[in-house]
Amino acid sequence: MILVFFEQRILPILTNSCYECHSSASQKLKGGLHVDTREGLLKGGDTGPAVVPGKLTESLLIRAVRYEDEEFQMPTKNKKLSAAAIADLEKWVAMGAPDPRVGAPARPAVADLESARQLWTYRKPSAPKLPKVKNSAWVQGGIDRFILEKLEAKNLRPSAPADKRTLLRGATFDLTGLPPTPEEAAMFLADGSPMAFNTVIDRLLASPHYGEHWGRHWLDVVRYTDSFDARGIGGGGDVPEAYRYRDWVVGAFNEDLPYDQFVMNRSLVLHPTH
Repeated sequence: MILVFFEQRILPILTNSCYECHSSASQKLKGGLHVDTREGLLKGGDTGPAVVPGKLTESLLIRAVRYEDEEFQMPTKNKKLSAAAIADLEKWVAMGAPDPRVGAPARPAVADLESARQLWTYRKPSAPKLPKVKNSAWVQGGIDRFILEKLEAKNLRPSAPADKRTLLRGATFDLTGLPPTPEEAAMFLADGSPMAFNTVIDRLLASPHYGEHWGRHWLDVVRYTDSFDARGIGGGGDVPEAYRYRDWVVGAFNEDLPYDQFVMNRSLVLHPTH
C-alpha cells in the first residue's frame, strides 16, 4: 500500500509539476536536480539533498513546495501546489519517501519518421510467402503453416484434434463468454457435415452475447462505470446515462463496425442489445 500511495499520489505531482525542469528529459536542467529517480532526490542538486527520508525540516523539497523561502520556491512562476498536494508530499517524506524508481530514468525515444513508416501498422497489407513445412497433411489453411513451422523448428508436433464437444465448448466460451447449451451441443454433435464447425462459428458471431463479451474489454480500457459510489447504485455518484455508451459499444461489436468509425463514435443506427 505504501508504494501504491507513491504511484497514485506522489508520482503525478512530480511528473506534472517538476519533471519539466528537473528530469533527464528537461531541455535545461535547473539546479542540477533530478527528481525522476529516487537516487536523484536523495542526492539532490546544487543546494544539497532534496529529500531526507523521515525528516521534513531537512528535506529541501518540502521547504521549496511550502514556499518558506522567497528565493527557493518550487514550482516557480506562481504555480504553488495545492494544500492537499503539499500534505501528500509531507506524508510521503515522513513515511520514509518510498520510491520504486531505481536506476537510470527511461529516456524518451527519438522520433524517426522513416522508421515509423516501416511499422506494420502504416504499411499496406500484403500476402506473406507461406513457409514450407514437413507435415503438410496437417495443414488446413495458410495460418497453419506458420504455426507448424515454429513447432517443427523445435521438434514439436501439433496436439491431437479436439473432440467435437471440447471444440464446441472452447469456441463458445471464447466468443460469448458462456458455455454451450445442451440443445446447441446436441445440434453440433448430430451435424456430420464438413461445415458443421463453420456453422457454429457463424452462429456465435451473430449472437448478441458476442458483443456483450468482447465489448467489455473496450469498456475496461475506457474505464467505463455506471456509478462512482462503491456502496452500490442509487447514490449521488451514479452516472445514469452511461448505459447508452455501453449499449453502443456492444452494438458496434455485434454490427462489426469498422475501427475508424468506432473510435469516432459516429451516430449510427445500431440494433438494440436489450
